[in-house]
Amino acid sequence: MKLSLFSLSAVAALALVLSPSPSSSLPALSKPLSVVTFDNHRVLRIQVDTEAELQTLTANEGALGLDYFTHNKVVGGHVDVRISPASYQKFQALDLKYTTLVENLQTVLDQERQEDQQYQQVFAAKLSLSKNSNKSLNVAVEGADVYAAADTWFQGYHTYADHQNWLATQIANNPSKASSISAGKTYQGKAQAGIKIGTGANHVVLHGTQHAREWISTMVVEYLIDQLLKGTDSRVAGYLTKYTFHIIPIMNPDGFVITQSSNRMHRKNAQTNGGCLGTDTNRNWGYKWNTGGSSTDPCADDYMGPSAFSSPEATNMANYLKSLPKVVSYIDFHSYSQLWMVPYGYSGTRPGTYTYMNGLAAKAVAALKAVNGVQFTNGDIYNTIYPASGNSADYAYSIGVTAPFAVELRDTGRYGFSLPAAQILPSGQETWAAFAAILDNIQA
Repeated sequence: MKLSLFSLSAVAALALVLSPSPSSSLPALSKPLSVVTFDNHRVLRIQVDTEAELQTLTANEGALGLDYFTHNKVVGGHVDVRISPASYQKFQALDLKYTTLVENLQTVLDQERQEDQQYQQVFAAKLSLSKNSNKSLNVAVEGADVYAAADTWFQGYHTYADHQNWLATQIANNPSKASSISAGKTYQGKAQAGIKIGTGANHVVLHGTQHAREWISTMVVEYLIDQLLKGTDSRVAGYLTKYTFHIIPIMNPDGFVITQSSNRMHRKNAQTNGGCLGTDTNRNWGYKWNTGGSSTDPCADDYMGPSAFSSPEATNMANYLKSLPKVVSYIDFHSYSQLWMVPYGYSGTRPGTYTYMNGLAAKAVAALKAVNGVQFTNGDIYNTIYPASGNSADYAYSIGVTAPFAVELRDTGRYGFSLPAAQILPSGQETWAAFAAILDNIQA
């Protein structure tokens, strides 16, 4: 049974009718934010025009407890930071140039949560209706028709459990095209679960949510899966015979669960380091680790870990990549900044095949813009966003992946990590166009 798309008001009314009773199995609403709050925390964009300003910022970042939303700490660049009300007056005394992007971060997160709760009520009502209508059917996932419906799924964000059900549904519904994969177990023992699609000799690996708070990356990666499985034109059929796709929507499930249960702004994994929580897995990969653009402070959001590959999440993904023959592309999806980047991040010196890789990135950016008019910028990581050693794209290139990319999705700071759900579908559509442009032009 395929459910038709209800209007929001109709399904909200249905949700009230189906509201939980002592015997009801209606799922509880997700609570993306429950412990750490950010009342009167500001998000500032700091402009760094001189070496003296850079030194002032760097010297005071620890004492001020700055949470870097972007990390472009170079002369001539700007960085977005979250700052607590307790530190704001001290920051102003530094006399750095800045603009305020968000006056009160908690209001943004409250709006996100309110929207999420409304959507979860709609989604839960559809699941309940589906389960009640299909009790006699032998299905792999209860409510599978709802998980399979793209017009429902991409209207909002989802719990970790629902993401796992969605993935299981895609695999069960497409046995001739898809099978399950896992890169390995996380620090807390969760599977880095994914899907393999296609039969081609050229392998493509991609994932989202290496950084936990970047929820849009999960949804966009799932949209790419949806297009590969449901596309009926000859172009998609050609992709499935030319390529084998290995896709993991949530690379860092431990951290992702933290963002939904206790700290919406958590970025790292769940390892405990020196009394602080988490390693930045995208500074932990074992190529040019600890050569700049990462922190030795366990409490910093870009903490690189005590040694290369100290995080199981990065280690697992690296081993998975190495296990595959002829990997022609690898894409690590992040947010935010609207960038499509290639190696290197550890150095401003460009690799020998930079022209080829950046040419593919340029085609991706052009195809993406043609969909909704959204402008991305392409180039190497070091010069386009910031120095970043120990990152995944550099590592992929070092082991012979011919076209690795690091992508920063929407937006450029207005909403940041709390991108409204209304932007999920257009983000997926434009990224699919960019992805297809790469697949059409890879030298395989």
